Amino acid sequence: MKNIAGTYNSERFITREKKLYTGLACEKVNALLLDSKNKLYAGTEQGLYTLRSEQFIPAFANRLKGNIAALCLLPDGTVAAAQGCEICYIKGSSIKKMRSFESEIIDIVCARGYIWILTKQKLICTDYEMKKDITDNFLEGGEGVALAVDENNMYVATESFLSLIHGKRNEWKNIMPRFSDMPESRILSLAFDSLGYLRSGTENGAVIYDNASRWLDSSTVAALPKNPVYKTVFDSCGGTYFATDAGVAYLKNGRTKYFSADRWVPANKINDIAVAPDGSVIYAATDKGVSAIISTYTTLAEKADKFDERIEKYHIRRGFTATRSVRNYDIENGKVSISDNDGLWTACYVAAQSFRYAATGRKEALGKAKRGIKAMLLLTKVTGIPGFTARAVRYKGEEGFGDGDKEWHTSPVHNCEWKGETSSDEMTGHFFGFSIYYDLCADEKEKKEIRKALCAITDHIIENNYRLVDVDGKPTTWACWDPEALNHDERWFAERGINSLELLGFLKVSYHISGKEKYKKLYDEFITRYRYPLNLICHKVKDAHTCHIDDNLAFLATLTLLRLEGDEALRSIVLCALEDHWQYERTERQPLFCVIHAALTGRDEDIGEGIASLREIPFDLIHYRTENSLRRDLEWDTEQEEWHEEPQLKHALPYDERNVHRPDGSPFKADSGAGGAADPTIYLLPYWIGRYYGIIGE
Repeated sequence: MKNIAGTYNSERFITREKKLYTGLACEKVNALLLDSKNKLYAGTEQGLYTLRSEQFIPAFANRLKGNIAALCLLPDGTVAAAQGCEICYIKGSSIKKMRSFESEIIDIVCARGYIWILTKQKLICTDYEMKKDITDNFLEGGEGVALAVDENNMYVATESFLSLIHGKRNEWKNIMPRFSDMPESRILSLAFDSLGYLRSGTENGAVIYDNASRWLDSSTVAALPKNPVYKTVFDSCGGTYFATDAGVAYLKNGRTKYFSADRWVPANKINDIAVAPDGSVIYAATDKGVSAIISTYTTLAEKADKFDERIEKYHIRRGFTATRSVRNYDIENGKVSISDNDGLWTACYVAAQSFRYAATGRKEALGKAKRGIKAMLLLTKVTGIPGFTARAVRYKGEEGFGDGDKEWHTSPVHNCEWKGETSSDEMTGHFFGFSIYYDLCADEKEKKEIRKALCAITDHIIENNYRLVDVDGKPTTWACWDPEALNHDERWFAERGINSLELLGFLKVSYHISGKEKYKKLYDEFITRYRYPLNLICHKVKDAHTCHIDDNLAFLATLTLLRLEGDEALRSIVLCALEDHWQYERTERQPLFCVIHAALTGRDEDIGEGIASLREIPFDLIHYRTENSLRRDLEWDTEQEEWHEEPQLKHALPYDERNVHRPDGSPFKADSGAGGAADPTIYLLPYWIGRYYGIIGE
């Protein structure tokens, strides 16, 4: 069952990484400037700094130590820096104090062959030597806030309104909301774009003014930010960058992306932005320092290789694939975690490497899959109970060992502790990963081991009335495939469909690898007598997108079953269930669900969304603190209240604008806390399924 869907030939695309800079005595950075040689200057409350060898150093041995509020580049490469009430020129290795003014300088603009200086009280236009003023006007409407000048227009924003100089006598003309269509929001920043339109940043978002009578904001142009905009800058490729209180907002081709704290910037409120002309580097100034968002080009295959390296370095523990706990967002400062579902997540990694080996023939992939299989086989043996699999194992010296947790049990034979209370998650993962490895990678010895392990699990389930029974003789909480419970006990309504799907997969795999008729007989019995296909035909409980564990299990179980099932009538029912589930889940843009749906249905109309998600998944998979609830452009859902859950976002954010999680996590949470680092299987499994089934080409 390969090449049944169309192939998406992915070309090179932009990917981004963050870099944080050190060396600032004062982390609050007011202003940034890239000079003509792409040298970065940072104006802080305690002086001027330049970036050198990836670290900020004081400019000119601390000769500028005051509050640097504004920076400006002159045509000859000179940098003008406003320190309090005075302006200094910086060129090469020299610094020169040029002039002092009566009040604090707010902004500096070089335009029309002059230097325009906005102070709290005045607007001054002077020559480059600052000896001959052509304008020296006291402001109207309160203190100065922002200045914008181009070849045709000039505006000053004060506390009360927008002003421009008019006529031969340089008189003020004022634009006020009460006498125009100008928005009433307080202006925070001004800038002209390359077309000569005024870009005004206000407390209620970005505004475009045509210099006559038309004002456009987010109510008219949906792509414009709604959050306060403190600066607006442009690259030479049509990109617009907004400094907001919810991070850097980047608008291009009608789409706005947000780069927010802590993944991309040190703090959500952005004071200033500097951008490389081609947009390849975005520098963001905050009260907590400066970061760079660096764009490079890559391919999906190159990204997969990089994630493979990352897993090897940070996410393998005794053959198991796991998340990593980290401190201070430092991946090097952490350790691999032990979880409730080490078997499930290792199985997903094994499957990814198995598909990779089948698609490419690379021995490296085979070796990694073998390593994971050995770890999974240990889980099936360590309990000492035939067919009962452990969730995880831990050894002396590892976190939690010997802490007395009642679910952890000693295994003298294997010199470790193992965790019980094993769930349906683990079994779904084992049958998924083992069966794929069995068909695509295993040698005869490994097939024998896998056959023994899986058939023992199936026999244990059958012999214990379709439950898993723990070391204490009690059924585990969630591992229930009992037809009496699923068909007749309403307390199992949520599991009725998904657990029916799982059991059919278990029996199908067991028959496939063993050829034992007893499994086929039971399989047929659950189809006819117990009507499990009718249970699973609408297995997805429409739960306002509050529970995602069963979503992951359902897609894995569906692939497990349909890889082996050839009966078209039964396939039709399972595919009906898949389509029902997919239509509900497609809003998540979950790449694993997307490629499984495309592979099994032969329909590729949604594959672009899955590819977009793979492209968006950042290389840095650390769970940063995020506060997307600050954004005013997001739509909230309240259906969750019917399930006694908190409201969440109506639509899933792009993967690089939120924390990246496994497919059993929610993409609709606006905020999330700092934590560990996700393992890259979230990328590798959908990518290699796509490559194997011919959905993704390179």
